[in-house]
Amino acid sequence: MTSEDWKQEPYAKSWLNKVSKRTQENYSATFPKWLAFIKMSPTEQIERRVRDLQSGDLRERCWFEDKVIEYKNLLATQDYQAVTVHSYLISVQSFFSKNRLKLQFSRGDLKVEVSQKVIEQKWIPTNIEIRVMYSQANVRDRALLLALYQSGFSEIDVASLNIQDLNDIYEHEEHLFIEKRREKTNIIQATCISAEAVHDLKSMLRDRGSPKKGALFVSQKGQRLTTRFINDAMKKLAQKAYPDRKFKTKSLRSAYNSALLRANIQPQELKDLLMGHKRAGARSHYAYDKITMLEAYEKAFKHLSINHGKQARKDLEKIQNTIVGLSQTIMKQQEEIVKLRTILEQHNIQFQRMTTDFNERLTWLENKLKKREKVTLT
Repeated sequence: MTSEDWKQEPYAKSWLNKVSKRTQENYSATFPKWLAFIKMSPTEQIERRVRDLQSGDLRERCWFEDKVIEYKNLLATQDYQAVTVHSYLISVQSFFSKNRLKLQFSRGDLKVEVSQKVIEQKWIPTNIEIRVMYSQANVRDRALLLALYQSGFSEIDVASLNIQDLNDIYEHEEHLFIEKRREKTNIIQATCISAEAVHDLKSMLRDRGSPKKGALFVSQKGQRLTTRFINDAMKKLAQKAYPDRKFKTKSLRSAYNSALLRANIQPQELKDLLMGHKRAGARSHYAYDKITMLEAYEKAFKHLSINHGKQARKDLEKIQNTIVGLSQTIMKQQEEIVKLRTILEQHNIQFQRMTTDFNERLTWLENKLKKREKVTLT
């Protein structure tokens, strides 16, 4: 059986069709490890489970429960964190449960005991390191990097953004307040698209003809970016800047969280909203206003900014250069106008002279004709 064949079996199909698309992806990633451990196809497992439940032997009735516990203990020895082990167990439990053959466990059966080891420090880029990454990026990836880092959105949240979600982005100059339900948890995240990100997003969209709707981030073929594409793009930036470091895109969200901690955002409820975390207790029932969130975000932005005014100065310099260029063009045009006026005046003088000469010549001819007529009559 190949890694994908198991999905074609009836019990597997029935199971996956009962869960969301996102959950299907998660289960499809973890369930094959169980198949390799149990060495049975989905159909064989269901058939065995049905037989076991009809047995009067308790060991047979609980055969799969014992196997899951054995599987859990094996995973715990493979340097997985407890939360990762549980993610593998959830897909197994869901498979039997959705096929109406739920596994039964006693309290504590699925508790994961991981060995105590020194925790490897993950790389969370500093603001300076992110500036270096930013310097390596093209127009789209600069906007993508800032949307992730300065807003705290995860890859899937950024991938799902549409242009129309950002209201009047083409007219906006400051931080743009945005509320979005996180794709992973469905919890509201109230954050901002920073003024720096807005600047780069507008540059990116202008290159695409300034569209008003559709996916915010697209590939060169115009397709909405996938989370995998986003991860690959960010990893390439990190590898260019720091080839010896191990980078994960979710570290940008961790860097955003670090900025909130450094800004000492208070109360905790504001930080939870900026991160998209569930607000504790009764606080979750109270509303919040845009101004409060913008003020809290501004405190954190001091630790998130990668340009510190350079962007505005560069834009001003471009405008000034454009004005200087236009002034020089106007001066040249004025010089040309003066030259043309001089030539026109010279032509007018010549024309007046020619007109005067012509009139004098005409008068002379008329007089001469009159004299001839007199002579003829005489």
